[in-house]
Amino acid sequence: MKQSEDKIAVVGTFDGVHLGHIYLLNALKDEANRSRLSPLIITFSGHPLEIIRPDKAPPQLSSLPEKITSMKKLGFDHIEVLNFDSDLRNMSAHEFMAMLRDKYAVNTLLLGYDTRFGHDRPYGAEAYQAIGKELGMSVHQAPEYVVDDVPICSSKIRKLLSVGEVSSANNLLGKTYSITGKVVHGKKLGRKIGFPTANISPIDPKQLIPAPGVYAADVVLPDNKRRRAMVNIGFRPTVEISDKPHLTFEVHILDFAGDLYDHVVRIEFIDRIRDEKKFESLDQLKTQLTLDAQTAKNIQVGF
Repeated sequence: MKQSEDKIAVVGTFDGVHLGHIYLLNALKDEANRSRLSPLIITFSGHPLEIIRPDKAPPQLSSLPEKITSMKKLGFDHIEVLNFDSDLRNMSAHEFMAMLRDKYAVNTLLLGYDTRFGHDRPYGAEAYQAIGKELGMSVHQAPEYVVDDVPICSSKIRKLLSVGEVSSANNLLGKTYSITGKVVHGKKLGRKIGFPTANISPIDPKQLIPAPGVYAADVVLPDNKRRRAMVNIGFRPTVEISDKPHLTFEVHILDFAGDLYDHVVRIEFIDRIRDEKKFESLDQLKTQLTLDAQTAKNIQVGF
């Protein structure tokens, strides 16, 4: 039977589109089929804290285009991206739900287990169900999604990445954590010791960069070919002479020769190899990088 124009919607930032989000979105799809309503995802152009408390806004796990692409791959065609501005910020939960009903024909709202919205941020499904009753909307709540007794949430994934635990973060994401960046010119020191690197400038400056260290990764090149690589994130203590070194993001692509300057690549983090450390000589650094390259080559992708 054809679905009506009335919608069943979920609301959230959906940063990273991790396993918990996928669980909620699959519940949306199932409920839409059962009730013969059109599924609708309501998300935001940026994290609400960027407006409410800029100093508390977290780094992002995915750019907006990547988030939309992930949702479309899950089979969703109707995705509304709201600009979280001062007008939206000042809406109460009641006003926001009324706007969803009147502007987007939302008949039913499916809440994530921890979803809260509106400047008053009511707590608990019962509060939103009471508002829904006033507005003629049905409100349901999905259960919490837990893996190995661990609730899946974006903040947990950010914490893991911030200490370099990319493999654990990937398990909660259900995919490899990736950063898309442009290859820019660096100091070209790596080629002097046989390990030329591509210096990466992330396309989205708000995206979270994992903790300093050496990582195994796959790099998706401009021709969509995938190559194994090792990534160094840090301050290059062996070769950096500045008193105030800046964080660098360098990728050595194994068994690759070519000019990638000004091209865009995607780095998919697989696992952490070791901490960044200072070596007594370039020969010691080269020896360690040779070992790191072999380790990166041998690590298996879990996804």
